[in-house]
Amino acid sequence: MIKSNISLEKSYELFGLKPSASIDNIKKIYRQIAKKIHPDLNPHDPNAQDRFNTLNQAYKLLLETAQTATNHLNRDTDSIDSTSNGTSVRVELVVDSALFPKDLLLKQEVFESLEKLIRQGNFTKAIAIVDTLDRVIPNCPEISRKQSEVYFQYAQDLVKQRSQLKLARTYLKESLRIDPHNQQRWEAVNREFNRIERMLK
Repeated sequence: MIKSNISLEKSYELFGLKPSASIDNIKKIYRQIAKKIHPDLNPHDPNAQDRFNTLNQAYKLLLETAQTATNHLNRDTDSIDSTSNGTSVRVELVVDSALFPKDLLLKQEVFESLEKLIRQGNFTKAIAIVDTLDRVIPNCPEISRKQSEVYFQYAQDLVKQRSQLKLARTYLKESLRIDPHNQQRWEAVNREFNRIERMLK
């Protein structure tokens, strides 16, 4: 893990990206921002070098997180491949909720990892992984529910810490958008919104 003065959440904010951002997107945004704030292009700005250093720290942190999520899914896929009688199994897009055995196993293994990350309070990495899983196995209601749950728990943690309440609101709304028919989730989200309103008074 690299040492950085900028948090992972602030890094995503600086780049204007969500935790589900791909490595290619991170690189693209980095190049766009770097062209604007590079010290050589802003010789009269005394803070240009500091801003550029912060950008580089954020870039390394985002790349590391995105790569970890990708490696995690690849590792789970490789472990599934090894149980396939020596034949290579490629993770394919699933167009309905009936999962192939390899996709079911991948989902179960990733869900177990998500639980560990949530217990550790590593919500940003959990979001990156569940978002990647949703892209690999789309249109799976159980994965959508898990994604909604992770979003909600992250928002709940932010509210509990009384930090980044605007971000908490965003993830609460996304949680409902992903799983709109979950009545218990609606009630829980409303409670969190009420807590935020009380904090802002």
